[in-house]
Amino acid sequence: MINNPYQKYQNQAVQTATPERLLLMLFEGAIRFCKEAMLGIDQGNYQLANEKNIRVQNIINELIVTLDRENGGEVAENLLSIYNYVNQRLIEANLKKDKAILEEVHVHLLELHEAFNGAAQIVRAQSGLSGDQA
Repeated sequence: MINNPYQKYQNQAVQTATPERLLLMLFEGAIRFCKEAMLGIDQGNYQLANEKNIRVQNIINELIVTLDRENGGEVAENLLSIYNYVNQRLIEANLKKDKAILEEVHVHLLELHEAFNGAAQIVRAQSGLSGDQA
C-alpha cells in the first residue's frame, strides 16, 4: 500500500493516461533523468550520473521493446534506429562521464518529445478530445 500522496497521484496519473500521454510521460522522465545525469557529472557525483543515465537507458529500452515494428513500417524502423543511436550514446556518455554526449542526447529527447506531442495533438483533434484528456 502506498502512503505517500504524491506517489498515489503519480500512480493514478499513469493508470488513467492515454497511450499518447504515457509516451509523452516516458520522454519527460528521460529528459529529467538526462538533466540529472548531467548535473551529477557537473558535481563530480558519478554515482548519481550513472544511476540517472541508466534510468534514461531503461526508458529508451522500453520504447524499443514497445515499438510495433510489424505494423509501424518505415516509421517504426526509423524510430528504432534513433533509439538505438541514443542508447549507444548513453552508454558512451556513461563510460566516459561525458556531459557533451548527454547534452546531445538531451537535444534528441527534446526533439522526440516535441514530435510526439505534435502527433498527440493531431490524434486528440481527430478524435475530438480536449488537451486535458490525452
